[in-house]
Parts: sequence; structure tokens; C-alpha cells
Amino acid sequence: MVRYTGARLLQGLAAVVVVVTIVFFLARLSGDAAALLAPPDATPQQLDAVRESLGLNDSLFVQYGHYLGGLLTGDLGESVSFRAPVAGLVLPAMGYTAVLALVSFALALVAGVALGTFAAFRSGTRSDHAVRLLSVLGQSIPPFWLGMVLVLVVSVGAGLLPAFGAVGPESLVLPALALAALPTAGIARLTRSAVLEVLGRDQTTFLRSKGVSPRVLVTHVLRNASLPVVTLAGIQLGVLFSGTIVIENLFAWPGVGLLAIQAIQAKDFALIQGIVVVNVVVFVLLLFLIDLSYGVLDPRVRARRAVAVPVREAAAR
Repeated sequence: MVRYTGARLLQGLAAVVVVVTIVFFLARLSGDAAALLAPPDATPQQLDAVRESLGLNDSLFVQYGHYLGGLLTGDLGESVSFRAPVAGLVLPAMGYTAVLALVSFALALVAGVALGTFAAFRSGTRSDHAVRLLSVLGQSIPPFWLGMVLVLVVSVGAGLLPAFGAVGPESLVLPALALAALPTAGIARLTRSAVLEVLGRDQTTFLRSKGVSPRVLVTHVLRNASLPVVTLAGIQLGVLFSGTIVIENLFAWPGVGLLAIQAIQAKDFALIQGIVVVNVVVFVLLLFLIDLSYGVLDPRVRARRAVAVPVREAAAR
């Protein structure tokens, strides 16, 4: 288990390094940051002075080495557009994004698992068809379109909830609903399929024949159907953390998505890199935790891991 965990950590670190490298060089090749910071009538000498102050006169590989060295000490660089440390800009924005993503994820997980389980236990009925129809609609409607409809109907039309900004807990409702629709549909469909597969197993039929209570039966079914649902839920949570750009801009939510748009428009290399690094680290960490959770949810996974290491060592000898 220790070897397996270490290997997964190394794979995650490698993924972070690869993504950071790609984004670093693409950002540097996309334009000249000095031309954005200097006055429109700046002379070549002034432009060169700005490049020198930013370290842009060094070769790309030297800049890359300096950047990696800074990352090891927690330094994400300096934002050229905000004139502030990148970490001081990204981390507060990530807090807003985390709140929005976690609330949306909680809604999607609870609603998706409940709807999927409900449909599976009533397979073939009108309730099942209704849940499947809602799932297809949820995966077909773009989140930004649903967000605009919610703004027009709930906020502008009925005046029930604020449409923009983060003025209080009520500001979370509309963006969270717009974000939660798509993952709710996906989790509901996968939960239904996984629960149906478990319901068809011999051990489930045996439990039913013993007359176990509905609570025990549902607990048994959900535990055995949890692995694919946990995998999808973890991926959906990572997507919610890194894919809220459109919704955050639509609702003026001060998260990483809104900050990313500002950084791209200003060609703020350091800020773009900082946002990508934080998002990648969060996504890789979530996948790592999901992988470790398999052993907790299913003892067979622990058994396979325990057997796999001795077998590989024996084969090597």
C-alpha cells in the first residue's frame, strides 16, 4: 500500500510539472508583456528596461528554471497587471471558487444519488422514465444557458434572489443551481446503472429472500455500487473547481474563473500560471484521494493491492 501510494504521488507530481511546463512556454510565446505595461509611446529603450525588470530578457529556459525554483518555496510570482503577488490574488479567489464548487457538488451528489437509486428500485416504471428524461435534459442544457434563465426568471422577473456578486449566502443559490445541473444528471444516470447491476447479483437476491429491512438492503446496494459513482463524483468535483469560468463571469462571482479572464485579457503570464498551478494541484489531489478511497469502500481492492506487490517481486526475481 505504501508503494502504491508513493507511485500515485509521483504520477500526480509528474502531471503537475508537465502541465506547468506547457502553460509556461505557451504563455511566453503568446505575446510581449512589456508592451502591455509600458506606455503606448514607449521607446525601445523603455521597453527593454521593462523586460529587464520582469526578467524577460533571459532565455525561456532560464525563466523556467527561476519559476520552478519559486514554486518550490511557494512563490507563484508577481502579477504584472495587479502589481501584487500572485499567491495573494489566487488564494482568496480560490476560496470563493471552493465555496461555490463545494455547494454545487453537495447538491449534485445528494440529488444525483437519490434520483439514481430511486429510478433503479423502480426500473421500468413511469418514475424511472421521468428520472431518465430529466437526466438527459440535465446533460443537454448548457450551464451558462440555464444560468441566464435563472437570472431572468428568479432574479429579474420574480426579484427573489440577487443575480450578481457575493453579497451573502443567498448569492450562492443561482450559480450553484446552474453549476449543479450537469453533474447531477451524470451522477444520477451512473448511479442508476450501478444500482441496477448490484440488484441483479445473487447476494442481493439472497438478502431479499431473507427478508432484510429496506434500510439494510439500500445500504448494501449503495455500498457495492459506490466505486463508479465515487470516481465520477470526484472527477465532477475537480471539473467544478477548474471549470467555473463561464458561471463566475455570468454571475460576477469573485472566484478564480473571473480572475482567469482578467489575467488572459491582460496577458499576465505569472497570474495565468499561478491559476493553472493551483487548479492542477487541486485536481490531481482529488484524483489521488479518490484512488485511495477505493480501498476503504471495497475490501477487494485492498486485497488485490496486497497480492499485486508480492507477485511483481516474485516475477522480478
